Amino acid sequence: MMRVKVERVGGGLHPSEVVVAVETKTGREELSVDGRSLQDSSQDSSQGSSLEIGWPVGQDETHYLVELPNETFRGFWRVWVPKGDVNSSGGDARAVA
Repeated sequence: MMRVKVERVGGGLHPSEVVVAVETKTGREELSVDGRSLQDSSQDSSQGSSLEIGWPVGQDETHYLVELPNETFRGFWRVWVPKGDVNSSGGDARAVA
């Protein structure tokens, strides 16, 4: 699976939810996710967190088109994120058309 870098913004409506922000090609998008779906990159909180996503469904020179696990607050399921913010949490690589 793939992971995208996110920033924790605050708590969600339920105790287990967390609001996170993702940097996209068109600006910052926020969405609510289960806190257990986040993975901290290290003990240092300045490194941020990451969220599991599926394989990119598209790409251009600098960005991947990824599908998020939940809809953003503005209604998007798919967003363009910088390639540097996406990494593989597994070992196999897949090509994107």
